[in-house]
Amino acid sequence: MCTKGRRIAGIAAKKVRGLHLTVLLLMVLSVAGCSSTSSHNEQPTNSSAVAPAGKRLPPDLDMSFRWIPTNVLGLETPEGSFVRAYTESFELAFEGQSMEWGYPGFAAASPPGTDERIRLVASDSQTSRVVNTLFLRPLRREDSDDRSRLIVCRSELLSIEQRSDGGGVTWRNIGNRWAYPITIEFVRTGERLPPADQHGPQTTPFTSMFGSWQVSFFDRLGMGPENRADHIACNALPPNPDLPRVGVETGPEPWPVLPPSPGWPANGL
Repeated sequence: MCTKGRRIAGIAAKKVRGLHLTVLLLMVLSVAGCSSTSSHNEQPTNSSAVAPAGKRLPPDLDMSFRWIPTNVLGLETPEGSFVRAYTESFELAFEGQSMEWGYPGFAAASPPGTDERIRLVASDSQTSRVVNTLFLRPLRREDSDDRSRLIVCRSELLSIEQRSDGGGVTWRNIGNRWAYPITIEFVRTGERLPPADQHGPQTTPFTSMFGSWQVSFFDRLGMGPENRADHIACNALPPNPDLPRVGVETGPEPWPVLPPSPGWPANGL
């Protein structure tokens, strides 16, 4: 082949190779783009936490707290903020089996041994998804100088996920009437008061609600003989109107979580 012919053939070969590389590159980019789109559109699994964004809750738990106003405790007072925050913190720490799930300042406001007490019994949310609205109604109180002891009745809408061997999912929905009393004893120590007027749409607060006060004793589920009189008094309260029914039923969905009341400020103040 003449020199000119060889040059023309070489140029053509380069163009063909360049075309092949261009096609190959476009195919790679197309595959990568499809993979990225597929990954982005994947649906989240049900093994993650069920709590909506904005709630700082343990994994596999969605929960809210609804306090019923009584003349025993002013819910908007510093004392009300303290009792609410500690009671809710202990409940979340128990569910998450760790002090870290309490509100800011929870550990510092707790008596010695609280870390062990929240783990005495495993919570339902450690093995199953749980959806819960906990109702709290102050029943009575005892005051002495800078110390107070409050008894709070509890009622709840509780749904626990049940999985069958075949992969099916049902929910065990439980309506608990006013019953097992909560006991909280605390001391007004130091100079920092808990904040007052705390209410809003948030389920959990962003900042400490404890001031410098300290809890000396807490019992989240009074079931002993010393609690019998308070247990009877809680049972005698008018029925909780927010319970769809009392007892246990099985269904395809959990009972919905009700909004918190009075809740915590959205701005964290």
